[in-house]
Amino acid sequence: MIAFRPLAAADFPMLTGWLAEPHVRRFVQKTPMTLEDVATKYGPRVRGEQPIICHVAQSDGADFGYLQAYRNRDWPDAADGQTDGISLDLHIGEPAFLGRGLGRAMLDAYVRGLALPHFAQTTAYIAHELANTAALACSKVVGFTPLREFVEDGEAMLLLRLKL
Repeated sequence: MIAFRPLAAADFPMLTGWLAEPHVRRFVQKTPMTLEDVATKYGPRVRGEQPIICHVAQSDGADFGYLQAYRNRDWPDAADGQTDGISLDLHIGEPAFLGRGLGRAMLDAYVRGLALPHFAQTTAYIAHELANTAALACSKVVGFTPLREFVEDGEAMLLLRLKL
């Protein structure tokens, strides 16, 4: 069973560690972040100063992943210019939780049970590098369908959409 709790400032050391993990660095956070960097970036989100929701995913009470969602109209450069619906970002931080189907479970539970209802939306977008075949497969199993390819920061990406 997957549960979610809001990200808190007390989670910043854990999040800093996750962002330094090789599997996260490969596709999510390519440049190193210090604890101060994480506090600067995620602090406004935790304090409600930005229109974005951030959560920690738990399995049997153990923290293992990070998720965030935001309305696309609030972030014009999100979702390759889409203005409808919401966008999601996520990663499994704890290496011991990789390869167990938890990415699929947390994405499905989060998008349908928390993110879309929170923003009163019926459309969600997610983008992955084309080389991130595990994330692409996960999103497709959850029901996201390919929309179009685009380039972000020099990387070939695929934008996927879920419509309820």
